Amino acid sequence: MGWRWFQKGMLFLCMPCAAWAGDAAVRVTPLPSAPVLAAGHVAASASGASSVALRAWLHAPHTRTAWYELRLAEDWRAASRPLLSVHGNVRARVTAYLPPDYRPRSDTVFDATLDPTFSHDSVVYALPAGLRATQPIYLGLGDPGQTQPIRVAITDLAGYRAGDLQHIRVSTFFTSVQFSMVLVILCFWVVLRDRMFVYFIIYVGAQVVYGMTASGELFALPGAALLSPLGYHPGQCMAALAAAFSIWFILAFADLRRYTPRLAKWLAALRWPFLALALIVWLPPLRPDVWLPNTVNLLLVMSTFLALASSWLAWRRGNRQAGFFLLSWVPLLALTMARVVQLIAGLPLPAWLEYGFPGSMAYAAVIITVGLADRTLQVRRERDAATHMAQFDPLTGVFNRRAIMERLRNAWQATMAGPEPLAVLFLDIDRFKQINDSRGHAAGDACLAAVVEAIRAELGEADRVGRYGGEEFLIMLKDGSARMAVRVAERIVARAATLRVAAGDDLIALTVSIGVAVRDAGVASVAALVEYADAAQYRAKSEGRNRVAVWQREAFVAATVR
Repeated sequence: MGWRWFQKGMLFLCMPCAAWAGDAAVRVTPLPSAPVLAAGHVAASASGASSVALRAWLHAPHTRTAWYELRLAEDWRAASRPLLSVHGNVRARVTAYLPPDYRPRSDTVFDATLDPTFSHDSVVYALPAGLRATQPIYLGLGDPGQTQPIRVAITDLAGYRAGDLQHIRVSTFFTSVQFSMVLVILCFWVVLRDRMFVYFIIYVGAQVVYGMTASGELFALPGAALLSPLGYHPGQCMAALAAAFSIWFILAFADLRRYTPRLAKWLAALRWPFLALALIVWLPPLRPDVWLPNTVNLLLVMSTFLALASSWLAWRRGNRQAGFFLLSWVPLLALTMARVVQLIAGLPLPAWLEYGFPGSMAYAAVIITVGLADRTLQVRRERDAATHMAQFDPLTGVFNRRAIMERLRNAWQATMAGPEPLAVLFLDIDRFKQINDSRGHAAGDACLAAVVEAIRAELGEADRVGRYGGEEFLIMLKDGSARMAVRVAERIVARAATLRVAAGDDLIALTVSIGVAVRDAGVASVAALVEYADAAQYRAKSEGRNRVAVWQREAFVAATVR
């Protein structure tokens, strides 16, 4: 009793697609066997009980071909000629005997030879303009069968074209969104070469192929005649592949092995059944048509719940990407559950589910693409932070020794091709060890920061400063600053002498000594230039500190602070 009420409830949800303006009432009678073709007409076998509906829901069993007789409840009187449509993600082959000649026709939505003026959403047959209620139509459904009912209707041509055009617009939009996301991530992969992007491309790409195969639109593309003999099997294969690679993707995207290792282990194990089923599709002796679709659907439910549970835990533990995954897959999960129930229960496919399912996949692709972009941005920020840490002194914020030497070497190479001057200042804080020993390292750190600010205040845009080690700083001057290297050094010395750094209740007075070396024909290398500046700095200290000393070829010229 409970199952019967459940079926009635699902049928109620399917009602939005059960009526369409322009449909004619059709009397449907199941036939126990195929009609007999004789003398230019078809003679039907003994018939069972008939029913009348605007749209008939017919079944296509796996074990045999089911035959039906269709008749209009009354003669066709509409201005537009009638059209017979067989719809419902039809994978079953349709065999039709149509008036007035009753020549047999056999088609599926996967045939590339269908009428190109219609989409492959349904198998469509044009009927005589003056179709009468006494003229029967015979349909055979099967080879193979399918679990959900097949929708059959007789509608007017104009109304059907309008609905078919709307279907094309919606389907094309959803497919285009997914395909666009694949192209975007393909561009990411070309630049970044991250394996995770490959998983996404295969996962969403397989979803696109599955959707186009299920609707038959794949077989409307140029060259699709080569795929027609494969029928719906490419779609089943792509569905299994999409499921497998979606697991690979979410494991990498949300880093589930790190945040939820146990659940991630179970989720990862489900990849292999999906891959096996993608191969079994192509093995007819195993009769995959009968059992494989529902098996894939049940595995899909299991993997989706595992993915959502592990992603929720990862998100609770601070994983930002897991949040994007949850945001993208919750609507997809709800519609997947409804779709699986509809397929397993053999219920009609409602319009909200028919379009909602691909719509949720397109939505998920967009959100996941945003998540991938966000992840890439996070990686970039982490890389920039690591680069900053590798190049800058964390205490003073200036370049470290390796970074300032690298920039000095680059400047050296640049000045070799032109007349631009280059100078180096080697600065040392006077009696810095005494400050550290008597006032503590915190006071010493404050003095270092104060001196850096004094240095920066006197530098030009092209000049650079780096902490060479301890209390020593290397300053690179280019262009106009290099021509005035001694004056720049003197200004730094003078500014440093005015500094007063707070240390508890006391103020620390600072002075610095600077050695200057300017590149000329007598300087052979960057190392020599730095060595000469360092030697000049020692000369400044030996002459009393708080001054500038200049290296000039063989001798020093001391310069006191004015």
